[in-house]
Amino acid sequence: MSTRVTEADNYSEKRNSIAYEYIDFFEKLGFLIYLIPNNTNNIKSYFKTKIDLIVLSGGNNVNPNLYNNNELLKDVYDERDTLEIELLHISQKNNIPLLGICRGFHMINVFFKGLISHNIKNHVNKNHILQSQNNILNDKETNSFHNQGIMINDLSDKLEIIALSDDIVEMFIHKDKQILGIQWHPERQTNKFDKEIINKFLEGKL
Repeated sequence: MSTRVTEADNYSEKRNSIAYEYIDFFEKLGFLIYLIPNNTNNIKSYFKTKIDLIVLSGGNNVNPNLYNNNELLKDVYDERDTLEIELLHISQKNNIPLLGICRGFHMINVFFKGLISHNIKNHVNKNHILQSQNNILNDKETNSFHNQGIMINDLSDKLEIIALSDDIVEMFIHKDKQILGIQWHPERQTNKFDKEIINKFLEGKL
């Protein structure tokens, strides 16, 4: 699982961080979790053992330069972008399922030449109703914590929409690879459908 970059308030120190909720959520799904630091020089060593799922977690912003946008954003760390791009390459090369949550959802789309829209309104600390042809998701309420988002026309042509909230993509799946992106934070809520949809994805039945 990738980690967020945080910094100390009163002195210069970068940290690799992960919210407790991620650990709780994925342990309940049956996973033993390995955290991959953003500053590692030994990423391949994490894959000497069998890995069942790569998770790109939330937090931080994807550098707009990666999708040809010159707008300046705060909370951008190039080392995290570099690491997660490498994790996407490893996923494809070794056929390891990959799940992106919030920022990870954005990174997947950018990796496959999609775009991100900035300053999305009414999607921070709000709940939304999903629209989907998948019965597990349709009409379900979920959380939302993002200023940036993927509009329908921003989505890579390699990805297929599974769920929307108005014109904002909330979930997609890769058309050929076992890669799933979720805009909301399943680890921050207790809905059964989150675990059900991820398990369907891991079983190759989504």
